[in-house]
Amino acid sequence: MRQVKKIFFLINILSLSSLSVCFSQDFKANITVDASRVNQSNTEIFQNLQKQLTEFMNNTSFSGRKMAVSERISISIFLNISNYQDNSFEASLQIQSSRPIYQTNYESPLVLLKDPAVVFNYQEFTPLVLNENRVDSNLVAIFSYYAWVLIALDADTYAFNGGDNYYRRAQNVLGMAQANGFSGWAINNKSFNKPMFLNLLVSNESLLFKKALYEYHMNGLDKMTLDPLSAKKEVIKSIAYIQSFGNNGTHRTLVQGFFDAKAKEIQELFVAGPNIDTNGLVKSLQALAPLFGNYWSDIK
Repeated sequence: MRQVKKIFFLINILSLSSLSVCFSQDFKANITVDASRVNQSNTEIFQNLQKQLTEFMNNTSFSGRKMAVSERISISIFLNISNYQDNSFEASLQIQSSRPIYQTNYESPLVLLKDPAVVFNYQEFTPLVLNENRVDSNLVAIFSYYAWVLIALDADTYAFNGGDNYYRRAQNVLGMAQANGFSGWAINNKSFNKPMFLNLLVSNESLLFKKALYEYHMNGLDKMTLDPLSAKKEVIKSIAYIQSFGNNGTHRTLVQGFFDAKAKEIQELFVAGPNIDTNGLVKSLQALAPLFGNYWSDIK
């Protein structure tokens, strides 16, 4: 994961790069498959898995939109293989997406999602193909699900509740995966649960969180070069929305994913630039994400 560097400084000095020719693919994906925990002398299958997953994410048009290369969503995916036998894989998955900020070359980390229990079959060189009407591969189902969730979250930063259609398409994948009896799609009490996570995102419960995403990015970071003081106030407002949303139960996954991605960025936003009263902000941050207390203590 890329370390955030002096966010406020970057936002003020970097200029927006020019748009290039339009493409329909949605992602600029960097995918790592780590099989160091697996006792397997032939590592070629893991290299091919990484290559095919990268091609699938980078060459598939999930949204159907025409997008410039500079508009594609940057994502980093880390697939940590814990067990492999007879083309059956057990792994954990970590995904981080980022969003370009208006009039800069800076990309703000948007969310960091962690799925600790991913199970799938993979046969080398079998094509990974998106079909919204039928899912025959749990591997394709998993990555399509996360593709639409990430596209939806990204869309929520540009328009309030702007990702609704993409969440619905993720629901379609979820339904087909459940109908096929694929592993990892049942509702249960585990720390991360794909059905419950998505059910939250399509429910009215998530509107405060989506409002926070929109305010933080569109009225906060995107306006930081024009009016940094006002933009900081909007970021503070967005944190207040997240506090109202809460971090209990199923809400915790969203809130944790937000702060896992943004803690360093938030710290650096408020230790530079125009001064603003941050007492209330710091209290909210300490309550919402106490694990990042060392960051919050730097905000004065």
